[in-house]
Amino acid sequence: MVDEVDLITTIYDTVFDPTGWDAVIKRVVAATNSTSGALIFHNADAIHFTALCNVDPFYAAAYVQTHSKISPLAAEAATIAPGEVRAGTRITQTDGFRASAFYNEFARPQGWVDVVRIGLLRAPGAAGRLVLHRSPKAIWVEPAEWHLLEILAPHLKRAVAVEALLSQARMATGSLGSAVAAAGFAVFLLTKDCRVLFANAKAEDLIRRKIGLRYERGRLAALTPVLTARLHALACGGAQPGRGEGNIGGTFELSRAENSLPLLAHVFPLAANHAVSILDIETPAAALFVADQTAELGAQIRRFAARFGLTAAETCVLAEIISGNGLVPAAARLRVTRATARTHAARIFAKTGTERQTELIRRFFENTVPNPPTSA
Repeated sequence: MVDEVDLITTIYDTVFDPTGWDAVIKRVVAATNSTSGALIFHNADAIHFTALCNVDPFYAAAYVQTHSKISPLAAEAATIAPGEVRAGTRITQTDGFRASAFYNEFARPQGWVDVVRIGLLRAPGAAGRLVLHRSPKAIWVEPAEWHLLEILAPHLKRAVAVEALLSQARMATGSLGSAVAAAGFAVFLLTKDCRVLFANAKAEDLIRRKIGLRYERGRLAALTPVLTARLHALACGGAQPGRGEGNIGGTFELSRAENSLPLLAHVFPLAANHAVSILDIETPAAALFVADQTAELGAQIRRFAARFGLTAAETCVLAEIISGNGLVPAAARLRVTRATARTHAARIFAKTGTERQTELIRRFFENTVPNPPTSA
């Protein structure tokens, strides 16, 4: 029995984690009694496979280099609309196909005699399809299997379309991502339900290696339920319209490998005007900044301090606040009285136009993230 809802959810998870396509194709192959499957994209000058299931890499390379050019199925494949499910039996069950070099050198050695294809993308010079290969014992797709493919087809099409849009967004914000990555911290922009609007290269690396964070059903999550609940609560509170200022948000630690310092996570609203200037986002978004406590943020702190005219003592207090320490621990670390630490903090708030530590942390990260260069 196929869990259709779970499979559809897994399909949408690939938008943020493209490595999940292998699992999707494997499940569709199994659910439809196919022998193998592939997610393939063509453009004007290249062919590439995004995912494969039970396809020998030798044959995948052979298709790209040679057999795609002589396939009797190629012309018809180019006419399959996104979201359409189409069997290849009109071509594959002919004497001409069985006599072709494509069948005898490519299809038959792999043990398949027919294909079923779902259109994913069709544009000038570009096309994408999910291809399922059928064995001699299962040429005809059973009604229940065909129905499943018709249910999945629009979701597959949408997932590919959204992934393409996100890819364009990443390209458009490449300068931002590079600058933030160089600063030594990861940046996520989140919706109120913790879906990701943007993740820079540093952030994607954390997810890929499952350091402190992961994707769970298309939403950003921590490695424990307690921290995940904390993250989601802060994102929900921070992404509400009209909350781009003030003491909204918070700081917490994200656990990672044993004997390693935890990551520091700062969640707060990204003011609407700043969101628009960076990513053309009209609605205020919650921002998550993840800093590695072992990384050196001294240069960024010094630039921020210079911009707002902070003294050396005030800069030291600022560094403690950015590192997630409260004023009491900061006073102890800096060997000053609590009253002195509070005085320095008050002066920092006044100079930076903030009133609380959470707001100051947000101001620091917002000013550390540069606007992308404007085009001439």
